[in-house]
Amino acid sequence: MKKKNDVFIFGLAIFAMFFGAGNLIFPPEIGVVTGKEWLMSSAGFFITGICLPVGGLIAFSRVGSTDNFANKVSKNFNTIYFSLLILAIGPMLAIPRTAATAYEMGIVPNFGDINPLIVSIVYFIIVYTLVIKPSQLLNNIGKYMTPIILIILSMVIVKGIFSGFGIPGEKTIIQNSFSYGFFGGYQTMDAIASVIFGSVIVESLKGNGYTDDREQSSMIIKSGIIAAIGLALVYGGLLYLGAMANGNNLNLSKAELVMYLAKNSLGSFGVMAFGICAIVACLTTSIALVATVANFFATKTKFSYQNITIATCVVSSILGATGLGFIIDIAVPILIILYPVTIILIILNVFKIKNTRVFKVSVSIGLVFSIFEVLAGFHISPLLTDIFNSLPMASEGFAWLAPTLIGSIAAALISNESKAVVKTN
Repeated sequence: MKKKNDVFIFGLAIFAMFFGAGNLIFPPEIGVVTGKEWLMSSAGFFITGICLPVGGLIAFSRVGSTDNFANKVSKNFNTIYFSLLILAIGPMLAIPRTAATAYEMGIVPNFGDINPLIVSIVYFIIVYTLVIKPSQLLNNIGKYMTPIILIILSMVIVKGIFSGFGIPGEKTIIQNSFSYGFFGGYQTMDAIASVIFGSVIVESLKGNGYTDDREQSSMIIKSGIIAAIGLALVYGGLLYLGAMANGNNLNLSKAELVMYLAKNSLGSFGVMAFGICAIVACLTTSIALVATVANFFATKTKFSYQNITIATCVVSSILGATGLGFIIDIAVPILIILYPVTIILIILNVFKIKNTRVFKVSVSIGLVFSIFEVLAGFHISPLLTDIFNSLPMASEGFAWLAPTLIGSIAAALISNESKAVVKTN
């Protein structure tokens, strides 16, 4: 049933779906590293950590379903692409990692070394309970879980700003603050998540009475903007706290830095509060990912949504408790290959590019250079690695960018010339 505040609730839900524990630990570290130049690093982080993921939602709203997202390349490519993407970012990597992170940041600091398997089982029982009714997914996250995250983060950020941390430190550890923030947002991989979250959001919208394609697209865009505003406020606040701690000569891991800021803001209560925040943030991301996996494979196989949900939770609970081991070694190269392809598809769909040749050429070039990056990373051949490292922006993970841009422009020009020849004849 449609309600006046649906846009706001769905916007809060989308915020929480993106804001996992990984997003909690990146901004403070960037602030510490960039110090007084925190605004520049924030601008870079916002582009890849907010604009690109929201662009992914908008791109999905343009096409309406996973069946249409990459079909201009080919239908077979679209199926293989989404299958690998959802497996890699789902049960192979991200879902188990949310349980492991919740255990390390939420359970251990507050309750000690409880058996991780017991914690993981309880964690995924909660996930299953909230995922099994997909039509209520956004409502449950937006109404009940997001406020917990926002209240705790607001307390830590506001108290931290006025608690005597000082002003952003003068020390800048790296040369290009904008670039550091830019690639920090890139590493959150929320752009990939945005593409696969689209199907879950559409299902929830349908369950709340938004059955018209135009209504769904409008709701996704409006809710995405609300989520973006929330993310900007939180990321900006955490980045600023990190910048304020710049002059304290800290030598802490990302997770330790978060706990340091929490403790200095709210004392021992801050550690407990941030632990709760980490658990809830992990849950919201895990819920969205499990629902995405179940929704996608229920439409592609003979297995039901419920059975796939159970299987995903069981596998993830085991991996989350025992560590990811070789699974990560398999999943990470797949993500390195698929991330550039995803960014290319987002941009092409956002701008409603209809030229199939541009799709095929751009994606093919992005795919080739991404595979090149993985092979170079395995150090199969010193010559291969040297050639890759000599490419523009290779060290930042963007070796694919310049060739793809040149190839897409060439494809567009060739298509225009072909049309002109046809018209002349």
